[in-house]
Amino acid sequence: MGDAILKTLATIDSDILNGTNYNNRDFARKILNYPAMMVPSVQESIIKTLVEDLPNNSSMIDPFMGASNALMTGMRYGTNIFGQDINPLSVLISQVKTNIYDDSLGENYILLLERLTNDFSPNVDVEFKNIDKWFKKEVQIELSQIRRAILREGDLYIRKFFWVALAEVIRLTGNDRTSTFKMHVRKDEEIYARNLSPKDYFLRICKRSIEDLLNVKKELKIKGLIADENYIGNIGVSWGDSKKKIETDQTFNLLVTSPPYGDNHTTVTYGQFSYLPLQWIPVSEIDDAITMDYLSVIQEIDKLSLGGGIVPDYKNIEENIFNHSNTLKKYFDGCTEEEKWKARKVTCFINDLNITIDNVMEKMNPNSYLVWTIGNRSVNNKEVKNDAILIDLFKSKGVNLYLDLERDILSKRMPGRNNFSKTMSKEKILIFKK
Repeated sequence: MGDAILKTLATIDSDILNGTNYNNRDFARKILNYPAMMVPSVQESIIKTLVEDLPNNSSMIDPFMGASNALMTGMRYGTNIFGQDINPLSVLISQVKTNIYDDSLGENYILLLERLTNDFSPNVDVEFKNIDKWFKKEVQIELSQIRRAILREGDLYIRKFFWVALAEVIRLTGNDRTSTFKMHVRKDEEIYARNLSPKDYFLRICKRSIEDLLNVKKELKIKGLIADENYIGNIGVSWGDSKKKIETDQTFNLLVTSPPYGDNHTTVTYGQFSYLPLQWIPVSEIDDAITMDYLSVIQEIDKLSLGGGIVPDYKNIEENIFNHSNTLKKYFDGCTEEEKWKARKVTCFINDLNITIDNVMEKMNPNSYLVWTIGNRSVNNKEVKNDAILIDLFKSKGVNLYLDLERDILSKRMPGRNNFSKTMSKEKILIFKK
């Protein structure tokens, strides 16, 4: 990394890094209130600076794409993009946000509105365990009417747009509390007092989201990044488990990502957040490659994510991962025997993260940049220094840290509390070069 690049990155304004200047509808960020979303403006100055130092036709990857805000930012600078995630809802929202829609989206919305207006059927089209716990009967009926109207749409990517809108409606009109990512049913009196119409929410969200997506296209067009109504670069979005495989044959010269800060059971429960929306959206509408049975067990997505479970050979895992990070070993050794069952969740998570890094590094070209946004957390009332651990992991692979930036978490939607960690207030943006 040249001195000029380092200097530019090191002098990025703190307001930009802290995300105080962002518009929450920019990059179509508002179409689904996904957990712990990256603030795109935080990454934008970094991506812009690095892309200027890369060859033409550069390619960017995010192996934990979440709501695809990093990918969307890469599109602003003409990069080829590829992202994957183990959460099917992440895949769906990323497919929609990275797709270039035209005015027919609004026309199809009018046609769907006609279908919805003419559906008076009281039939409920989905069935799953405890559906009556999570949705009032009248809500189930309206959600089913919306679902039927979507299924009658002939264009797959138009349907995907409507499925994302439906997912946001489900989040807002179900009996699940929206103040936490974990599934917690509201109190009976609160449920009884809520008289919400999913159809009203759906129509309002669709109109807003259509405007946001068309604004994305308009901005890309102004920048000369749209040709023949398509984005000029390659776009890839896949379902996949990054600790097993990166689902592409492409190679990349830029990585921008924010991995989980711990196993999903104890940090952000993406799977629990996604469980109810995914009950209403056919898996065939998302990605044919999806193999896990995420509908049957609430915790399935979280269990299969990084550090999702304690494995029988944890001693071998500890021996291996401690060779990669002395910081992690110091944390573990500082725990009492009673505390070590929680500490083992940390070591399993870091081990899975290390395996994922190896998979990603195989896809990175020489002289490529790797930008990781990560936060520390508290387990056993002791700080788990994820930033120092990540630096250790890369150093064990012969890759050194080039720049360390810190930001205040002002806008990122994070969990308020859980049994393992205190609320995080700061993040590190760590930049490496292969």
